[in-house]
Amino acid sequence: MTLEELNIMRPEYKGLLCLNQKQTAEIIGVSSSTLENWRKEGVGPEYKKIDNGKKGKILIPKTSLIEWLNNTVKTA
Repeated sequence: MTLEELNIMRPEYKGLLCLNQKQTAEIIGVSSSTLENWRKEGVGPEYKKIDNGKKGKILIPKTSLIEWLNNTVKTA
């Protein structure tokens, strides 16, 4: 997947550099809680945490998401 393909697939995200956890989960096709669990296990795409503590906002750069998707091995 490329950035252009992602922007075509989700034109509402075209102007964004980063996606939040919910947006990222929708693209990957998993729940937001699954993505959160992956993040805790170090499995998901790279992210940035804005602010400290439990209320910190998680942002996933679209380039990191694309890189992660392109390097994910799919199993049957």
